[in-house]
Amino acid sequence: MWGKIFSFIGNHWVDIFLILVGASALLIYYLQERKKVSEAASLISMQVEDLQKRISEIGTFIVEGQLNEGAFYESQILFKTDYWDMYKHYFVRKIDSYSFSLFDNFYNCASEILEQQQLMKNLQKNSFFLSQQSIMQMETNALLQSLSMSEQTSVDVSQLIKAMENTVPADMDSEQKKALENALRQISLSNSNANSELFWSLYNKTKGNVHAAINQKALTSYIPMQIRITLENALKKNASIPIIGCEGYRKIKKIAKRKF
Repeated sequence: MWGKIFSFIGNHWVDIFLILVGASALLIYYLQERKKVSEAASLISMQVEDLQKRISEIGTFIVEGQLNEGAFYESQILFKTDYWDMYKHYFVRKIDSYSFSLFDNFYNCASEILEQQQLMKNLQKNSFFLSQQSIMQMETNALLQSLSMSEQTSVDVSQLIKAMENTVPADMDSEQKKALENALRQISLSNSNANSELFWSLYNKTKGNVHAAINQKALTSYIPMQIRITLENALKKNASIPIIGCEGYRKIKKIAKRKF
């Protein structure tokens, strides 16, 4: 019997070798795909847990019907990559349809909250930029008014340019700076009898008043009410989604923990 087996192997060793190579390749492919699914499950489960915590934190940013602007400004973006949208095709046949729907709803809520968070942050950044533009405009007006009110002795134009460089925004382009410098030179020439000491006294006082007014929120920061309303609705909907307790979540956690 063994002789026949060895004879068969000897006559068909090439075919047997090819079969073993093919089987090994299929096994390796299967294990690699299985590992991909496990890694996807791990990313999704960890992100769901993290989103639950961070969404709860964002809920604390609404106090007595008002948005806490400082908390929103300091908050980190809710998430950058939607792992469920990226990998949910792996789990279409692995979890029940109810759980699948819960995951879709949960991530839809998280995306809505993220959108409102980003809108809030963008409004804050734009508000800062517009405030800086307003400060620059008011300081320029104060500078011009102080020059016209101090017509006694000449003004050192280099000091004016230096003062301008300390007050204009860092992102002001070179052409704008050049135009402002030229305007200062022209004004300085036309006010050759201006009193330098009086000029700096007037200008510094007005500039100080401008900064004090801005620091005391003289400029209104407008945040649309719709952001708060949309956030509250999304937070309520999210709170009603039992994502952690569903069977699909437990299945995904189990897949994430497997070794092979």
